[in-house]
Amino acid sequence: MRSLVLAAGAAGALVVATAAAAHDFFLLPEQFTTTGAGTVQLQATVGSSFPVPEIVVPADRVERLFAAGPGNPTMRATGVGEKALNLEVTGAQPGLLVAGGASKPRDVEYEEDRIPLILDEYRVLPDAAAAVEALAKPRTWKVISRRFAKAFVCVQNCRDRSAAERVFGAHLEFVGRRSSNDHFQLLAHGRPLANYPVDLVDSAGKRQHMMSDARGEIHLPTEARGSLMLFAAKLEPSSGQGRFTLDLTSLTFSRTE
Repeated sequence: MRSLVLAAGAAGALVVATAAAAHDFFLLPEQFTTTGAGTVQLQATVGSSFPVPEIVVPADRVERLFAAGPGNPTMRATGVGEKALNLEVTGAQPGLLVAGGASKPRDVEYEEDRIPLILDEYRVLPDAAAAVEALAKPRTWKVISRRFAKAFVCVQNCRDRSAAERVFGAHLEFVGRRSSNDHFQLLAHGRPLANYPVDLVDSAGKRQHMMSDARGEIHLPTEARGSLMLFAAKLEPSSGQGRFTLDLTSLTFSRTE
């Protein structure tokens, strides 16, 4: 696995299906299955309707880029587009390429009118949401926001899926299974996050609310096909008067069989 630090300038049952409203950070490959090896193009973007890019992720907001898979893949930023940061992976060989990117932690403050919108946008555990509700009103909710995104790309084919289980060390991240494209796992600090809310977003932007199982695993519905995104949010209350920590993570991939 190669990482690059960017300098400034450069199993639960299906519960509900709704239109996407969240502003998700995700990686969007030019193709989820490439015709050749070598170079793979992706975009880093924030959008409210996957897989449509909407907002550029500035290069100076990206902390690290990762790539893992057959060959010697390395990812770098190549420029800023109209709605996304353009990324390029070189050195990828046939098999599953896993690309990842982490944004720099950001201190944000939400005033009273914004707090209900944020809590409605991201599905977190009831205890965490209750800690926000318990803040003295009118509230100024102080948060450290951390975002991480991964993408699975089949370079010519996905017969070698060993990189699917590669952990990049994010505070919150999805991993796959080398034996299947139907099962995933949600990890928090490298450990399975059991019985936790997960969203599955399809290519029409529809969100399906799911839960990880007792082992932190997510089992895709049979009908889920095409370009897909898994998304999760984890909110940790502060121990005193400090900031809450909000971790947001996504994984984009394609499922055709």
